[in-house]
Amino acid sequence: MKHFILFMFLIFSTSVVFALPTISDMINNPNMYNGKFLTVQGQAVGSIMRRGDYAWVNMTDGAQTLGFWMPYVLAKEIKYTTSYDFKGDLLTVEGTFVAMSLKHDGDMEFDVSKIVKIVPGGKVFHEINFDRVIFLIVISAVAFVLWILKRRFFAPKI
Repeated sequence: MKHFILFMFLIFSTSVVFALPTISDMINNPNMYNGKFLTVQGQAVGSIMRRGDYAWVNMTDGAQTLGFWMPYVLAKEIKYTTSYDFKGDLLTVEGTFVAMSLKHDGDMEFDVSKIVKIVPGGKVFHEINFDRVIFLIVISAVAFVLWILKRRFFAPKI
């Protein structure tokens, strides 16, 4: 019995999972995370905005978005950012959260020192909804017939 209890204790004590803070956590509780070195995960969205040797990369956790300031060398590793046609790379980054950056006019940011992992995004394929296509054709045909009838019967007579 002692061995079983010891075994269960070891299993449960070593299986504790430490959750990473989310972008929403940092935005909603800036004082808690300000100045702390963190590991954060998010999806790259929008454009990579180069500023000399550095770049801004916006990342989202699905609920909120934050600007990540990183060396341009790191930003070049990002292949896809989220847009209508692409799903952005899922990044795990390490760095320091800054609640009010003096070098960027008081904006909230995350200063990235390292990209730990990149799960590549890719092209998004959009399915065509044929019910909508048929509806568009029918409405267009009705509008065209009404236009012809208007010109024929309600045109000003000279």
